[in-house]
Amino acid sequence: MEKDRKSLIRRIFLESELEAEYTRDLNVAFTISLVILIAAFAFGKGCKMQEYKPKKAQETALEQIDLQTEFEEPPPPPPKPKVALPEEIEEVESEAEQDTINIAETVEFDEEDMPPPPPPPKVFEVFDVDEPPEPVVNVQPEYPEIARQAGLEGKVLVEAIIDENGNVIDARIKYSDNEIFNEAALAAMRKMKFKPAKQKGIPVKVKIIQPFIFKLRR
Repeated sequence: MEKDRKSLIRRIFLESELEAEYTRDLNVAFTISLVILIAAFAFGKGCKMQEYKPKKAQETALEQIDLQTEFEEPPPPPPKPKVALPEEIEEVESEAEQDTINIAETVEFDEEDMPPPPPPPKVFEVFDVDEPPEPVVNVQPEYPEIARQAGLEGKVLVEAIIDENGNVIDARIKYSDNEIFNEAALAAMRKMKFKPAKQKGIPVKVKIIQPFIFKLRR
């Protein structure tokens, strides 16, 4: 405890000395500055400003410059465009309108410029339609006499397209195990009549496969 008290007293003493030194130094600095200012004012009174005069007059030499220079004559300016009077403008516009009318009257359309015809209706597969076609007139093929005499039997699959009216518009052989029955199967297929297929209640073209079996009676 005694030690802390001594330390505190010593610190207070040091702060007092520093404060005294600071005040003394500030007074000394102020006194010196004042003395310098008074001396400068006293000695500066006798100074006079004199105009500067060069010791030697400067000589200026003038050099003659030849102003005769060859210049190329510039080309003449282009002629100003002629401004049409209001009457002339009206006449030109009227002539342009007449030309436009004449051109429009002589325009001829070429068949090649006409838009192409619409694409043919789509042919649906039988499994893509809502209502497949149903045979109304079923025709049995005639048994070929040569095949009957030879005792031949066979099976033919005919691929056909049925239109919106139920007519057969195309038929071809899809499969045949004996070509002797092909013509009879195609002829029977072309004579058949169908109830047309429908997609969303609308008659459409559809592709079907119709089987024909040729078998002899025993």
